[in-house]
Amino acid sequence: MNEISAQKSPSATVQVMGDIARAGPVIPPDALGECLFEFFHNDPELMLVAVVKDDNVPVGLVERQAFFLRVSGKFGHALFNRRPVALLMDDSPVVIDAAVSSSDFTALTLMSQPSDLLRGYIVTRNGRYLGTGSALDLINASHSHALASAASLKEAAEELRRANRKISRDKLFIDTIVENIPSALIVRSLRHENLVLVNRAAEAMTGCRRDLLLGRDVHDVFATDEIGHLLVSRFAAGGKGVTEKTLCDHNGMQRAISTRQVTITDERGAPRWELCVADDVTEQRNAQHQVELLAHYDPLTGLANRALFTSRLEMACTPGGAATLLCIDLDYFKTVNDVYGHAAGDSLLQLVSERLRACSRPEDLVARLGGDEFAIIWPDVPGPDELTGRAREIVETVSRPYVIDGHHIVIGASVGSALYPRDAGTSENLLQYADIALYRAKSLGRNGFQFFDEALRDEIQTRARLGSELRGAIADNGLTLHFQPLYSMPGNRLSACEALVRWHHPTQGMIPPDQFVGLAEENGLIHDLGEWVLRAACNEAADWPAQVKVAVNVSPIQLRNPRFIRIVEEALAESGLPPERLEIEITENIFVQNSATNREILQRLGRIGCSIVLDDFGTGYSSLGYLRSFQFQKIKIDRSFVQELPERGATGIIRAIISLAQSMDIPITAEGVETQDQWTHLNDLGCNQVQGFLLGRPQPSDMIRQSILSHA
Repeated sequence: MNEISAQKSPSATVQVMGDIARAGPVIPPDALGECLFEFFHNDPELMLVAVVKDDNVPVGLVERQAFFLRVSGKFGHALFNRRPVALLMDDSPVVIDAAVSSSDFTALTLMSQPSDLLRGYIVTRNGRYLGTGSALDLINASHSHALASAASLKEAAEELRRANRKISRDKLFIDTIVENIPSALIVRSLRHENLVLVNRAAEAMTGCRRDLLLGRDVHDVFATDEIGHLLVSRFAAGGKGVTEKTLCDHNGMQRAISTRQVTITDERGAPRWELCVADDVTEQRNAQHQVELLAHYDPLTGLANRALFTSRLEMACTPGGAATLLCIDLDYFKTVNDVYGHAAGDSLLQLVSERLRACSRPEDLVARLGGDEFAIIWPDVPGPDELTGRAREIVETVSRPYVIDGHHIVIGASVGSALYPRDAGTSENLLQYADIALYRAKSLGRNGFQFFDEALRDEIQTRARLGSELRGAIADNGLTLHFQPLYSMPGNRLSACEALVRWHHPTQGMIPPDQFVGLAEENGLIHDLGEWVLRAACNEAADWPAQVKVAVNVSPIQLRNPRFIRIVEEALAESGLPPERLEIEITENIFVQNSATNREILQRLGRIGCSIVLDDFGTGYSSLGYLRSFQFQKIKIDRSFVQELPERGATGIIRAIISLAQSMDIPITAEGVETQDQWTHLNDLGCNQVQGFLLGRPQPSDMIRQSILSHA
């Protein structure tokens, strides 16, 4: 038996005999010949039948044509039909290992045993039968393999063409990116130290054409251009990271240039090229600067804003430091806005800012905190004389006349100051104390300055203590109400009473309302105080005769309470007082802020049935505007006009107010009537109602009941 074994393992791309072996039928050597007749008869395409032992080891091969030639003679069929297959087989067939390549087998067999190949062959794996084959199978397999190889070569060629096209596209893509990227790119060869790449952005940034740069030594280019010199200097400096410098470009313009260096290695990882990337970040830096200005500086005046002021004040008020804080308010600034308009007011603020800068040193921080509020931080504490002199200079400088749009405008300045660490230990307290000194300066007549001192500190402590005690008095019903009657004219019929809160302090005795009401407004107690007064007044007035109303004063701050309307409704419901017997007295400053919101609240009170009374009429700036925007049920003339009666000026003003009110069908009440002469003049002018010491002083609840009953 001729056996051919594999000498080496073929590669995955080589065709082996196992690939083309046909797994045809097998037959044992002791089987009868009639079995072969059946195999070949049943399958006309069957050419070879392998003869194998029980262990699947081949021992012979029967080839179709040779078999029929042998049995075709006389008595051949009868002779071999009952004879063993072993007598009919080729007992020396060609046996080939499945791992042998088909090309090697074909060449070897053709050269050494060509006749054997024609008889067919057996393919084995590990000595066991796998299949059979013939010369035709080899030819067909070789042809198929050749076709497959040709197809593979064609596909490989096409793949190569596709790869080349992709490389071309990638190169075009990369070249397009490099050319159009906004960053300037310059590459030099480390081997030759010349420039090998300069993109369009680099040309624009340096003002130099690339054809004058490529191939040049980096030390020979950009000798005079600052930006170009910066780019190539990054090569000499080496290292990584980003650097930024402001330089002149080729047009002489200042530009902020950010650069970074990148080293590019070859396929072995050795440094081969150096890349410098440069970006013009001038616009970004300008935008950042603008953002910083908006974040830290007032856009109208250019002064530091509240955020920067707060930060600097905290830095100044640190252990071991010293600072002087001056808070400045412009006097009569609102009048300028009302008379000349907001544009003139803005111009005035700008001029004031310039004067404050002129009064300050470079190390001082001048800030606008909002509206007409300014502040200055001195990083030191001068002596008393210097402090007084510089504060007086600020007041005098700001108070000098201004000319805006042809108008001569005169304002004043009130200044309050506090010192760190003498007066306060924190920046918050320093600002609080400077504000208190400022308010004291305003209360002393404005256009002046006031320093924080021990007297103001004592006042703060006193007010804090009073605030705490007032809170307790409200909670423990430690307050009482007095009522001042109002009389109809001319018959002097008692028609209403105004509720006035009183606080009899356990140790200080009677505290005037103008002291603790203002304190309540400052510390937020006005909501609790106002609610207590409203409920107590309604409860008291519910037992009065139906024709007598009760008037309750309401602070503008109370209207900020979202529950205010609900508080009024509950007070009326709990007391049983009809809404039409409750008068809500407000002052003109209730319209200064949130005028639309406050107007809506007053309209809701009117829809409930309450009367809205405008108190202290004539003391504000826009009384006529308020009368036009809201329908009041009564107007009260301020006592300052009544007390000047019968002077001609006061008489004329009161006559005008009464005539205006009559034209709008609004009743008039005059406050502060203390003499019979005043009463007579008011009656002659047509006043509807009077209130004052002449007819009745504020009285406790039990006494006012007797007065009401005596006038019933």
